[in-house]
Amino acid sequence: MTDMPSDEPIDDYDPMIYDAMREAANRLRGLYVARQNEAASEQQRQHWLEKQIAVRIEADEVDTYSLNAVQALRASFVARLKAEDH
Repeated sequence: MTDMPSDEPIDDYDPMIYDAMREAANRLRGLYVARQNEAASEQQRQHWLEKQIAVRIEADEVDTYSLNAVQALRASFVARLKAEDH
């Protein structure tokens, strides 16, 4: 038996990886809150609120036993934060 990487969910990865994903989600949501507060119309406010909610749902629904899923979602949040914060 070899120690080959597996796609099987694991639960013994460093918990800081999950925390980093949550922090990235919080930073992205914070940006959306700021945009919501600066919105000039109710339609814009609703848009940013919906984006906040979508990030929360994504973070809540990630498979916490899957290192790959947690890392991929963190990378997605960071990429979106960089794209939005220009």
